[in-house]
Amino acid sequence: MRDYAVSTAVLDFPSSKFLFGVAFQEMNHRSLLLIVSFSPLVALCAVVQSGRSDGDYFELEKIPVPATNDAGSQATFRIVGGKADRASAPLAVLNDGLIPRGEDDPSRNFFFAQGSEGGLILADLGKSIEVASVATYSWHYGSRAAQRFALYGSNLEKPELPKWPAVPGGGWSLIEKVDTSKAGAGQHGVLMSGKDQKSLGKYRHLLFAVKPNLSKGHFNETFFSEIDIIDAKGPKVIRIEKPNLIVKKFPSKSGKFTYTLNSIEAPDLADWAEKELIPVMDKWYPKIIEMLPVPGVKPSTEITFTMRPAKNLPKNLSGVPAYASGASVVFNADFMRKELAGEAIGAGIHEVVHVVQFGSRDKEGQMTRGKPLPVWVTEGAADYIRWFLFEPEKKGARITRGNFGRASHDSSYRITAHFFDWVIKNYDKDLMRHINQSIHEGYQEEIWKEWTGKTLKELGAEWKEANRKALGL
Repeated sequence: MRDYAVSTAVLDFPSSKFLFGVAFQEMNHRSLLLIVSFSPLVALCAVVQSGRSDGDYFELEKIPVPATNDAGSQATFRIVGGKADRASAPLAVLNDGLIPRGEDDPSRNFFFAQGSEGGLILADLGKSIEVASVATYSWHYGSRAAQRFALYGSNLEKPELPKWPAVPGGGWSLIEKVDTSKAGAGQHGVLMSGKDQKSLGKYRHLLFAVKPNLSKGHFNETFFSEIDIIDAKGPKVIRIEKPNLIVKKFPSKSGKFTYTLNSIEAPDLADWAEKELIPVMDKWYPKIIEMLPVPGVKPSTEITFTMRPAKNLPKNLSGVPAYASGASVVFNADFMRKELAGEAIGAGIHEVVHVVQFGSRDKEGQMTRGKPLPVWVTEGAADYIRWFLFEPEKKGARITRGNFGRASHDSSYRITAHFFDWVIKNYDKDLMRHINQSIHEGYQEEIWKEWTGKTLKELGAEWKEANRKALGL
């Protein structure tokens, strides 16, 4: 049995309290191991502080913003257990001094494979240093925000690495166990430092043993944004600076809603957005809520609209006009500039539909029955409201001789919007409400017969034939 000095600390989160702790063995090892997993916080001998925020720049109470010149920035990170998710960014994002550009940015977060048991991340500091503190940062709008890990350290030149998910053995000291699973979504930060302003110890390596957090959501692999390792004898720490904000809040005419405009990265669009975009959103957001009601569900009363250059968008979204995440809509500033008199505002309407569809689901995103709605259904519904209700004069969702051959009811976006318009006119005037309710209660293809009296296959064939006749084919 190892002897540990034990202490406890109760950390106060907005929604609940956590018992954090660390057990630390006073040994001069040259490596530090961080393991992410565990039960609610256990106290060892480090001082642990934690915070959560809904902001954009990790402005967490008692937790400093990430550093850019810490010892971790010069460390070598590598996976020594488990596997990274295919959509994860490389490990280099953990010590590059940069933070994600939004609350769902896989290209600037590292995370282990979905459905796995996590893994081990080894940080080689290159030499033994007095580690003053270790800070970990994560960010996500849902169940990937929380952190669940243990931190180990070693000062050996080549410490023996455990076979995941085994606990590290000789040559490693347990420094801390962390679990922020109950703190809610948003930005999480955990700071581990020595007691009485002393260092955590002298280490060459840090090992992070990471397990999925304890959320009830479908995706529990933490989005780790940054890891700071501070050298007690290193240079003065430089922190990420928050840019000058170009952010304005606009109350709705009804007084029921608030719209936040963030033009930090595209200040040239601020005036257009304030005069053209926000008034249209204020008119249509309440309309969309009214046409897509779900009993017991209250859509957000606040929406944030962000203008962001394509180069600063997640790689998988850099080519889209806009995208929604929770109660936030991010606009591709490059697209907006080209389409101010064209599709700019219509693209916003499409995304606001998604805010109503998904932004008000329960925090774990759980279904009460059935399956999640197919993407073609949700995208088709958003385009139906855009092209047939918001700007029908533009006739942006037509079936023509040119697209008839490849048109199918499940083609998504404009073609599916055309199919929905046909179903609404011929069979179910409440189709949009029914579709939105199935987002929250679970989708089953058989439900189309309940809505219309016909199967989806029958409706698709009949719609196709109606278009063939209309086109004289």
